[in-house]
Amino acid sequence: MSQPMTILMLIVLVVAMIGHYLSQKALLAKGWREMDPGPIIKRLLINGTVLFIIALVALTSAEFPYGLVGILLFIEGAVCVAFAKKLRNKGR
Repeated sequence: MSQPMTILMLIVLVVAMIGHYLSQKALLAKGWREMDPGPIIKRLLINGTVLFIIALVALTSAEFPYGLVGILLFIEGAVCVAFAKKLRNKGR
């Protein structure tokens, strides 16, 4: 992959991840207001799992920049799972 395309791809990925993080943060806020946050917890866990799977595929390709992409997606997946855990622990 050429250098400008790699930089463009990473910029697009970072912008997409910022948007995804903000939408997950909005889901977390919505879950705090709900009496039964079960569906929101499920959605956050599904998002996190899908991101983990995509991250593992990117990490196994072991070509630049897919290793970096995999690491960033893995972090974003962990954030989704952490948000779900916060909501699950809300009632305790």
